[in-house]
Amino acid sequence: MNYLQHFDSYDVVEVCVAGAGDFGTGILRQSSDMKALSARVAVDISADAAHQALVRSGVPNSRIMVCHSPNDAEKAWDSGYFIASGSLDAVIDLPFHILVESTGIPEVGARHAYDAIMAGKHVGIATKETESVVGPYLTHLARSKGRIFTPLDGDQPSLLVGLVTWAKTLGFEIIAAGKSSEYDFVWDARARQIECNGSRYPAPAMDELWSLPEGAESDSVMDRSTSLASIPLISVPDLCEMTNVANATGLLPDRPDFHAAVLRIPEVPTVLDTVGNGGLLEGCERLEVFNCLRQPDEVSFAGGVFVVVRCKDAEAWELLRGKGHILSRSGQSAMIYLPRHLLGLEAPISLLDIVINGLSSGGDEATAPRVDLVARSSCALAAGHTFEMRGHHRHIEGLRPEVHSAQPLDRGGAAPFYLLPGARLTRAVAAHEVIPFSALEVADSMLLRLRREQDRMFQREM
Repeated sequence: MNYLQHFDSYDVVEVCVAGAGDFGTGILRQSSDMKALSARVAVDISADAAHQALVRSGVPNSRIMVCHSPNDAEKAWDSGYFIASGSLDAVIDLPFHILVESTGIPEVGARHAYDAIMAGKHVGIATKETESVVGPYLTHLARSKGRIFTPLDGDQPSLLVGLVTWAKTLGFEIIAAGKSSEYDFVWDARARQIECNGSRYPAPAMDELWSLPEGAESDSVMDRSTSLASIPLISVPDLCEMTNVANATGLLPDRPDFHAAVLRIPEVPTVLDTVGNGGLLEGCERLEVFNCLRQPDEVSFAGGVFVVVRCKDAEAWELLRGKGHILSRSGQSAMIYLPRHLLGLEAPISLLDIVINGLSSGGDEATAPRVDLVARSSCALAAGHTFEMRGHHRHIEGLRPEVHSAQPLDRGGAAPFYLLPGARLTRAVAAHEVIPFSALEVADSMLLRLRREQDRMFQREM
């Protein structure tokens, strides 16, 4: 594809970025080098934070105006200033085309997305937490208004949807698709330790488990997981992203907690194949996450995305093996992958596609709530316990994420993971119990209201 021809338009796409963290600031910075994209509006938790994000992205102070009201924002826009605000309400009526929602806060993401759609804007969602609860509803609401609600390139869901649909367009049979976890497992053979996310863990068994014996790959992979049990093998963000991909594509996990195998890159198509071919999976079109095991001098998967496809033309695939492509030991499957995601630096491709070509990077009219990201308790929780979301990865203490079939809240459904922050248990929950919505006292919120609308919209399908 020639991207210059794909976006051959004299119109400049105007963007408002809500949530000027790493992802949002990347868009602000990249747009300054682009002819077709202008990101003049930044919204953050405070106007000062938005102002600092614009400065970090290279905008001179003299070209930035802090705006606290719609009137201020209109004057700044008409005068050609960059605009910093602590409230989307102050800028929502400006003539930008698309809102990038990248706050990472589920409730704020729901409110921003809904308000932007109702104001006639497209929405590019980087707040995967919001999308995991009400993404199908917002997708259909936007379509009903002639607008698009979609994830963005730079995050794995959009990149994986792109890779999956590319493979389907070419007629490949998809066995598995997914991503590597955010943090590689880096093996220090001399110290016999694994380094992961800045921490080091003893791994004396890795000497024997570094290579998978032919014919016993699945058993050896399970032994690896057991030997590395002190390292978290799955994270909430990983399963949140896979929830969104499942709802957009119809691919489903092999089991609710995923296999989350610890694999070297060349092992992926061997292990993430069906049981009948010596792999772990019970069927095809499965979503999966793996933890990339490597030595310090080996290439990282860097949170990239992959598909494993069936090799039907043995001669063609053997030719590709000779060119360095990764096939399974049996030659029955192969991995095709993108070993990167560039956050806000590549998100502008999606923004241009949405506004200029009317194309989504995620779901479409067929998007439905097939699955929910839910929570299983890792310990007993008493009545009155209140859930608190913490940290960069938006985890909740005492809970493990799983992906289950979607169910309406009021029909015995499990509580969506990101409706739990601030919720209070009305009864005790046993260890290893999935948290039901009926066991919660949940304050009214935009996220809850939109979820109930989603349940009503899709109740016949759920």
